[in-house]
Amino acid sequence: MIVIKDIEPNSLGHRAGFQPGDCIRSINGQEIRDLIDFQIQSAEESLWIEVERETEVYDVELDRSAGENFGLSFEDLKLRRCNNKCVFCFIHQMPEGMRSSLYFEDDDYRLSFLHGSYVTLTNIKEKDIERIIEQRLSPQYISVHATDPAVRQKMLGRRLPVDILERIERLAANQIEMHAQVVICPGWNDGEHLQRTVFDLRRFYPALRSVALVPVGLTKFRGNLPQLEKVGPDKAREYISLVRAWGDQFQRELGEGLVYGADELFLLNGEYPPESSYYDAFPQIENGIGMVRSFLDTWEKGKGLLDKRLPGGFHLGLVTGKLGQIFMDSIVADLNKIEGLEVDLIVVENHFFGPDITVTGLLCGKDIAKYLQNGCWDAVCLPPNCINGEGLTLDDMTVEQLQEEAGIPLSVGDYDLASTLQAIFSGSSNQLKGRGRQLSELGYFVGRTS
Repeated sequence: MIVIKDIEPNSLGHRAGFQPGDCIRSINGQEIRDLIDFQIQSAEESLWIEVERETEVYDVELDRSAGENFGLSFEDLKLRRCNNKCVFCFIHQMPEGMRSSLYFEDDDYRLSFLHGSYVTLTNIKEKDIERIIEQRLSPQYISVHATDPAVRQKMLGRRLPVDILERIERLAANQIEMHAQVVICPGWNDGEHLQRTVFDLRRFYPALRSVALVPVGLTKFRGNLPQLEKVGPDKAREYISLVRAWGDQFQRELGEGLVYGADELFLLNGEYPPESSYYDAFPQIENGIGMVRSFLDTWEKGKGLLDKRLPGGFHLGLVTGKLGQIFMDSIVADLNKIEGLEVDLIVVENHFFGPDITVTGLLCGKDIAKYLQNGCWDAVCLPPNCINGEGLTLDDMTVEQLQEEAGIPLSVGDYDLASTLQAIFSGSSNQLKGRGRQLSELGYFVGRTS
């Protein structure tokens, strides 16, 4: 059953007499285990809802117009924990003292369906697979890493192997759409193992629509963890060459590239990500596969709408990470052509996690604050992926706290930079929340902590 948390005034749920704390047990005789069940079973127009309130159970009968919103919000899903101990898990590489949600080791197929989080499918039972198929919980985003059972077992830190291909085959046979992720760890799952993984997964196209190759992220907090090699420019160049060759082959055979390199791989090699045609329908953009290309294309479309002159003058700072400098330099050059505008690119090194973490999405507030102190900007724009939807950095600073420490007006940008800048120049921007996501959704694998 699920528990009602809030009810919108004058909504269907309010008119039906629901109260916060009510537990919905069943709809039309079907058990309600979670939000997914509620969404599916409540789609009917005539509903018979069994509700538990304190010690009493009663029925609510109501008619719902097509598309009518219940106006109910529910307590959070009780998520399934990961049962792996991966050699590259990002949680193992984080210091103490960060917000609790960053330490939660989820591995839940429901979260994969609802929010695009990646799951290993190591902790699901037959009834879970049957539910995915019956309720069409598609797409599923799967952390594969290797299809060789022995290699995958070692990487996931498991005592016994789990045949991922068996589970993918079952889902594919029932037309469940899937997207796979491979975190590349040099010497562990690259070389012949990577080739085997890619071509094993290719067999399940079109049910398996994409394979993302993401470089492992290594912080300075690895302690006594297994020795892993970082992906530097040489390795990135090697992987890019493979991805392009395989993608060209699959384009000829399937009409889609199927396998795509993370933006980080291209940037590590000092190059821009490919043109938009490379990414087909951008199937894993939220995993950093084509996000930079989309950002750059949006900028090219929107930059002409900016004023060619700012009569009062304006000094702007744009925050980015080390890898972001590769593509942000040209944008700053464009902006500095506007009369009356001076723009500085503020490239922040990640002292919090260590110098090998160079992506913008993992910048922390303390590092950003250091680079902003004593600055002379009229305003500073923060990247949207380093501030979450609650207005917090990874190390739990609010934008207001950052602003107070820096002594400079701050605004969180959007992926449409031109629109963001228009709002800043007009004085109408007060955006203090971003679009940062959980680590597991950023391609940084999150698993068990003990």
